[in-house]
Amino acid sequence: MTAEHAPTVHRAETWTELQELLSREMWMPDIERHRSRYVFRGMPDKSFSLETPIKRFVGDSGKWNLEPLLLRNFAQYAMSELDDPRSVWHLVSIAQHYGLPTRLLDWSFSPLVAAYFATQTGDTDYDGVIWAVDYQKLHADLPDYYQEVLEMTETHMLDVHLLSNATLEYELREDRIGDEGLAPARNLNDVSRITELWQELWAPDDDDPADQYTMFFRPPAIDDRIVNQSAVFSFQSDPRLTLDEWLEDRPDCYRKIVIPGERKLEFRDKLDQMNVNHRTLFPGLEGLTTWLKQYYKPKSGE
Repeated sequence: MTAEHAPTVHRAETWTELQELLSREMWMPDIERHRSRYVFRGMPDKSFSLETPIKRFVGDSGKWNLEPLLLRNFAQYAMSELDDPRSVWHLVSIAQHYGLPTRLLDWSFSPLVAAYFATQTGDTDYDGVIWAVDYQKLHADLPDYYQEVLEMTETHMLDVHLLSNATLEYELREDRIGDEGLAPARNLNDVSRITELWQELWAPDDDDPADQYTMFFRPPAIDDRIVNQSAVFSFQSDPRLTLDEWLEDRPDCYRKIVIPGERKLEFRDKLDQMNVNHRTLFPGLEGLTTWLKQYYKPKSGE
């Protein structure tokens, strides 16, 4: 059965259907609140894959060692523009935010933000899509050093601080204790150890595909765009993965909501009326001018 015909794919023919699909499964009985365990990503063309920027950048060259090289040089040359990153996780979040190819993908806690990105172009020739991924289910399969931090903090969502703690937990694992005791102390969170961390934890590995995982974390509030978009990043243990293909084997962990091309302008206008638009999601003059062009652009033939 293809993904397009699987029960995880739904088509929102009307605004009412879209609202129902976006708000599905939000009730959490353990806390008696409406809190979604999903994160969302909107794309203007349903044929687009969930391919990371670093995968597109490396292409067929196989030169995956470009990933730590890019990060090291970003850390070196960005220091005059940025405060010192507090960890490698902080650094890669900043790099992703400013467009460096990384293994991260942008998501949002807000289904309406994702709906905006699915309708943003207003291109009626292509159906848009919203991916909804159950991060709680995926996090249940994370390595122990992530699980321990999630359990200790009684949460399901990671952030850069918790990821730093998880990296420390990894460094203190029992299998690193040899006959002479614990291996020499180090700090893989230190941005000067990017290459070491990459070689030990992030490098592509063909040993056991079953060990591959995807996790989600909240980036630091670098600017208002991160805050206004309710941003979340995904991180893949293997940068070669294309997430939509990986998710096909986990149909209980995601949904796809297709937005018909002919409904994009209608849905975008209604999102605008709800104050979800380029002006609010991209604070600043560039966001304002894009919003004004969308708002006042005449229809064809007028």
